[in-house]
Amino acid sequence: MKNAVKMVISHFFIITVCVTAAIGISNLFAPGFEGYPKEFPLHILLVGATTAVPSFLFYSKKALTRRPFFLRVVIHFFCILTIVLVEGYFLKWYDSFAGAAIIAGIIVVVYIAVWLATLHSNNKVEQNINEALKNYNADTNNEEN
Repeated sequence: MKNAVKMVISHFFIITVCVTAAIGISNLFAPGFEGYPKEFPLHILLVGATTAVPSFLFYSKKALTRRPFFLRVVIHFFCILTIVLVEGYFLKWYDSFAGAAIIAGIIVVVYIAVWLATLHSNNKVEQNINEALKNYNADTNNEEN
């Protein structure tokens, strides 16, 4: 469970940075952009916190096979989509279907970016563990000889 909490906290920071970047980039292409309201950074933190929580869906005491893992990814994505669209509606981020579609597109981009960042981080951890095991086995073999 401790690792799951660490993962959720990590996802909070990754999501918050990705949302900020996605909104900043999308506004480069928004004609007539007037600027954000002063409470907007708090909106981003709220979205980061509430969308990190569904990451607990991936917590399991046993290793997940491909199918249950993929099912959890799909459920997780739709949880994130629902959370952001509902929060966005109440925070007045959009007022039309077109606005909601743009937010949904941003969600897809951020979701993919978070997954890529998570995979990269997990690969680094895996490499470090494999290197430590390799060194441990080499040391153990040298002690036996």
